[in-house]
Amino acid sequence: MYYHLVKQCGVPLWGVSPEQRVAKNLEKIGAFQQVDDLRSLQPDDAILILRLDYLYDAYLLAKLVAQPHAGSSTLLSDSSQGTLVAAWTSAASSSRLLARIENEDMAQVVAEEEGNTVSLFSPEALTGGYDPKLRKFNLSHVVKVVAEDQVQIENYLYDKSYKGITDFVTKWFWPIPARRVVRSCVEKDISPNKVTSIGWLLTVVAGVLFYQGQFALGLLAAWLMTFLDTVDGKLARVSLQSSKLGHWMDHGLDIIHPPIWYWCWAQGLGQDELNVFGQMIAIDSLLIVMLLAYVGGRLFEGLFQISFDNIEIFCWKPIDSYHRLFTARRNPCMVLLSIAIFLISPQAGFIWVVLWSALSTVLLALRFMQALLYRLLVGRLRPWIEDVDPEQANPSQVIQWFTGQQAITTISSLIKR
Repeated sequence: MYYHLVKQCGVPLWGVSPEQRVAKNLEKIGAFQQVDDLRSLQPDDAILILRLDYLYDAYLLAKLVAQPHAGSSTLLSDSSQGTLVAAWTSAASSSRLLARIENEDMAQVVAEEEGNTVSLFSPEALTGGYDPKLRKFNLSHVVKVVAEDQVQIENYLYDKSYKGITDFVTKWFWPIPARRVVRSCVEKDISPNKVTSIGWLLTVVAGVLFYQGQFALGLLAAWLMTFLDTVDGKLARVSLQSSKLGHWMDHGLDIIHPPIWYWCWAQGLGQDELNVFGQMIAIDSLLIVMLLAYVGGRLFEGLFQISFDNIEIFCWKPIDSYHRLFTARRNPCMVLLSIAIFLISPQAGFIWVVLWSALSTVLLALRFMQALLYRLLVGRLRPWIEDVDPEQANPSQVIQWFTGQQAITTISSLIKR
């Protein structure tokens, strides 16, 4: 497969030039080779023609090249003026379409002239739908990249990098400060893996401080680590620096460290028993409950995906998405520990984490069993986001919170003008 670029654009986005952005996005899809002279191709060769002065993301390009090219052509307009900006076609048809793209023909005119051999899509019509990677309704927009809109387009890419369904700390507290740190990392050429490495170091520091009973200092290190855990992922996505090593470093750390932190916290208490609702319970027993709850919760999440066509348990129904805001993952549990250490006692914080972990796992187990019953009596499970139109007027709260509404709002003024 080949791609050919037309027009020029000198505006980088998050430190990535337009040429680099196209090349890196296409690397995620398949083996594409850039070609400058279309005459060097064989008639049946597949060719993607792109205007370089427009924004495309990998999700949109993947949808575009998934369309048939043999004997037909798929055209793409921009999101506002209906200008033809891209074509996926065979080399035999490429010269004619290239001329129309270079002349900035309106997409509707091209569709009328080409007849039934041409399929015309807007970015919004070609994309949309549930994206399991980001757990949200993934809608792509194509806008012209000019210097005066650079910051707004970068903010759109940043907002779009967020998962739609996540915990309330990541969703509502980290985005603004994290965006500033991401921008600083881009300016200073700090890679996502470097940020993740600092996170690993802070994870160890926090665990040691918890073990020593220095809970306030440990929480400071832990919260900084959780903040950087947001930064490294967003930095990787907006600067297109995602890698397998970074993925394993980030997600491996996310899975392993929370129960270790809770164990270190328990050791830092220096007690053999804790008072739980008037009953003295051995701290080792509470640790076993905590570990079983943590592993059980992860197990039910994994079983749900395996059993139901790779659907995440928090994406099945709106109630599950609300549950994800507060489920016993690291950040909500960190909030419990922080409230306890400053208002009540570190002992209370540990007990709260154990009880909330157990309750969250029970809820996940119930939802898994309900899903099994639903599959048996009704049929295939569907993520509720599949049927959502996030661009509808006056969207409901659940749509605003979980479908990437912020990114749509950020880019809307460039689409409507």
